[in-house]
Amino acid sequence: MGASASRQLTRETLLGYFERAVTPRSAWQVGMELERMGRDAERGEPIPYEGAPASVRAALEHLREARGGDPIFEGEHLIGLDGPWGTISLEPGGQVEWSSRPRSSLAALRADLDGHAAAMRAAGAALGIDWLDTGVDPRLPVERMPWMPKARYNIMRPFLGARGRLAHRMMTQTASIQCAYDFDDAEDWTRKFKAAALLAPLATALFANSPRVDGAESGYRSYRQAIWQETDPARCGLPDVVFAPGFGIAPWLDWVLRVPTIFRHRARGLVPAGGVPFLELLERGGCDAMGDEDWETHISTVFTEVRCYTYLEVRSADVQPDHHAMAVPTFWTGLLYHDDALTAALELGREIDHAERWREAMRSAARDGLDGRAGSRPLRELAAAALAHAIDGLRNGADCSAADDAHALERFADAVGIEPRR
Repeated sequence: MGASASRQLTRETLLGYFERAVTPRSAWQVGMELERMGRDAERGEPIPYEGAPASVRAALEHLREARGGDPIFEGEHLIGLDGPWGTISLEPGGQVEWSSRPRSSLAALRADLDGHAAAMRAAGAALGIDWLDTGVDPRLPVERMPWMPKARYNIMRPFLGARGRLAHRMMTQTASIQCAYDFDDAEDWTRKFKAAALLAPLATALFANSPRVDGAESGYRSYRQAIWQETDPARCGLPDVVFAPGFGIAPWLDWVLRVPTIFRHRARGLVPAGGVPFLELLERGGCDAMGDEDWETHISTVFTEVRCYTYLEVRSADVQPDHHAMAVPTFWTGLLYHDDALTAALELGREIDHAERWREAMRSAARDGLDGRAGSRPLRELAAAALAHAIDGLRNGADCSAADDAHALERFADAVGIEPRR
């Protein structure tokens, strides 16, 4: 899970960005990102960036004092931390996002997650902050949300607000768990991308945890997923190319190059790019030429259910309570890091390997959770089969796994009322 070196950008160098990221199976790792929204424990209000004991900045300072790490500033504003335990960054509405270091085992990742969760609980107790464990704020109207002092969000706010009815709610009131996986060649990239894409409705349903909004039932099991469906159709969901014959790294890159660019880097910082497709910006030279930082910033604004940096990222799960959070990377690791389980995952999703059938399955998963359907099959039935294959993958040698991981996934399945079976 490495980074690319600086170079003159062309379509060919960007294709190499993905192709050179291959990692031998013996070196595969797993990573995760987890977001939490904070609320003032006494008043129930969103915590501001600063100016109160229960504030985002105070939480960052408490975490730094407790765990160490280097502070990350934007101007005078503390906006993150970087330490051996991972990184902390801020989402637009003050969600605190923890990104793990890549780990070679789920046990090591679990230890990191436990350390982070304990530090967050301690910060909350000291500062009077409740950390929500749901994927959408269940009570507050979006108009009451603060905005973090980051240049990125000053540009994204009007850009996405003009493109999606629920874009601002996505930015300020949602939280998720995302997981990162390696691949060892172009074929493995395609198989993993497709499997994660085809099972995105299943993951949405299995980890649905956002039924309420504005103090009432939303009519959805995962309202977070419903929000994403009204954020920006040019960069969310999955594009048709994923379901077309011959899908692979090159078609994916060509689609990403056509995604409207939100911002770019200049000497004075981030500036708006006006929604020009990245491909058009590649044609500019001299002082106006695009660089690696522009490229990695651009792909960070591709919000598809699966996306790619120098690793694959799966993004379909609502945030979970602490005791269930590890179920997300454990589930995906069992499926994606064992060949038989990966083949089984592709077969489970075969019926919805079609753009509109997949989108209907996503709508059903968001609305009805495990009571929804993917094509002709109930999502609950697919979940039982997928969990069984994931558990087998963990038991039979999936990298980053151990017997305890299979038992942990069995306990999660029991907690959500599913008996893993094919």
